[in-house]
Amino acid sequence: MRIAVVGAGITGLAAGYEAAKAGAEVVVYEAAERAGGRIATSELAGQPVDEGADAFLARVPWAVELCQELGLAGELVSPAQRAAFVYSRGALRALPQPNVLGVPLDFDALAASGIVSAEGVDRARQEPDLAGSPLADDESVGGLVRRRLGDEVADRLVDPLIGGINASSIDELSVRAAVPQLAEAASRGPSLVRELRRLAASSTADPDAPVFYSLPDGVGRLTDELADRLGERLRVSSPVADLGELDADQVIVTLPADAASALVAAVSATAAELLGGIDYASVVLVSLAFNAAEVNHPMAGSGYLVPAVEGRTITACSWASSKWSHVGTPDTVVLRVSAGRFRDNRPMLMDDDAVLAAVRTDLEATMGLDAEPLEVRISRLERSLPQFRPGHMELVADIERALAHDAPWLQVTGAWARGLGIPACINQGRQAARASVSNGAVTR
Repeated sequence: MRIAVVGAGITGLAAGYEAAKAGAEVVVYEAAERAGGRIATSELAGQPVDEGADAFLARVPWAVELCQELGLAGELVSPAQRAAFVYSRGALRALPQPNVLGVPLDFDALAASGIVSAEGVDRARQEPDLAGSPLADDESVGGLVRRRLGDEVADRLVDPLIGGINASSIDELSVRAAVPQLAEAASRGPSLVRELRRLAASSTADPDAPVFYSLPDGVGRLTDELADRLGERLRVSSPVADLGELDADQVIVTLPADAASALVAAVSATAAELLGGIDYASVVLVSLAFNAAEVNHPMAGSGYLVPAVEGRTITACSWASSKWSHVGTPDTVVLRVSAGRFRDNRPMLMDDDAVLAAVRTDLEATMGLDAEPLEVRISRLERSLPQFRPGHMELVADIERALAHDAPWLQVTGAWARGLGIPACINQGRQAARASVSNGAVTR
């Protein structure tokens, strides 16, 4: 069987690897000069530092399993620091524990954190006894959290975490697509906090087990290893403009939704129209190296989040050299600062000097850092984060139904479909490859 994969980001590489493992004749086409897509690791201050994602979830299996297959499991490392902070109401404040994606499970800890006002705490304390109904359909994360816990918890705790992951506002994010853990709790009963507490109490997961993993050479090591396994089956600098030109029985398209829409239009107008309606956010990631002697703020933690209501340019700052033992040196501190989100494209419109100036202004305001950086790297991730609107899972199901009817030889998937994290993308790519292999009798 001949299988063509279009796109060599993590999803496409995983699809090509899986199809080749199953014995198919595989070619993976990539328009860029390198494979890996948004995953990239390059040198900063003499050491490898990720330009995009710097970790993947440890408690879902797909990335860990792939690392085991590739012989990388023995190299996996977890963060050296777990504590995280939020810049709120004029200071960096520790996230209250326990919480689930920002939803506080201990209201006394919420009060002690100072992240929200006394009035905000009082409003949150009402949640377990508020009347309501279990979640039946889909809605925005913001709609759910504001209704149950109030605006302050939504704006200063949940939005920085969930909105930050997606570079979006929780008021526009599907709870079922973006945070199924919250959707599951909300569907069990009217009180989100009570149900999250029950789920936490019944969990058998080791609370001390790693939450995230990375590789000492950066996450780019994973995509590089996949590319090496594919060898000559991977063709970079090879854009695909027409699916009809591909010499293959089955085709897997793993491009962003807008690019996938353009390719799919000739074989399924319905799927193309639905794909074209998926929005994306653009972000700028600024990595900075400082002389450690000039960084006076305590770095005991993984970093901090900045709520949109604070009005800053930056949305998060990772203390990379504290978070990871393999980043930084005794003399060097490395920070990775994110800026931009959906409907806030200001950082993408700034030139590099303006971006750096805005970031340095916010670093001074939030953590008192006014030192001159030794080295700076600015990575512009244009249209990199798909936006999951309420009803997104139904939209994905509609796309898949249209393709199954119009082009049963074609699989289309990627971060826009059922999850944008590295494990989810790996799983989606491998599942698409398995579907192509099982559909071997269906050719174009």
